[in-house]
Amino acid sequence: MTERFIRVGTRAVIFNEVNEILVVHLLTQEANYYYLPGGGVRFHEKIDDCLVREVEEETGLQVKAERLLWVRDFLEGLPDPHGIEIFFLATITGGKFQPVHDSYSHAENTFTSVEELERIRFYPTSLISKLKQLRDNRDWSETNVYMRSAP
Repeated sequence: MTERFIRVGTRAVIFNEVNEILVVHLLTQEANYYYLPGGGVRFHEKIDDCLVREVEEETGLQVKAERLLWVRDFLEGLPDPHGIEIFFLATITGGKFQPVHDSYSHAENTFTSVEELERIRFYPTSLISKLKQLRDNRDWSETNVYMRSAP
């Protein structure tokens, strides 16, 4: 019997000084899309520590998790068909920005406008309107932070 599991990951919402958002562009033979930096939580790792580690691994930037924004539960995608992503607003505290990272072949990091996310293949698309509100007001928050993907 195949063991099944739920993948728990973190994602960082990071704006630069001109209100552009940091995204990762994954471009391989199998994939061509953009997403927020982050990755999977290791056993016995705190979620904010995971966020800091993953962002530094992918981008070279050191960040601080400022606050919880959203929790997303989804049942699509491979190899992890069931996942939970925890989104944090984060600020850059140091490091040296690396536009390319080695976690995947052909992955690039870039800052882009939130409006550009509507013209590219960005996942999850349900975040775009939330990111616009957050860009315009960093104190903005929702009363319900739980997002459930469509079945």
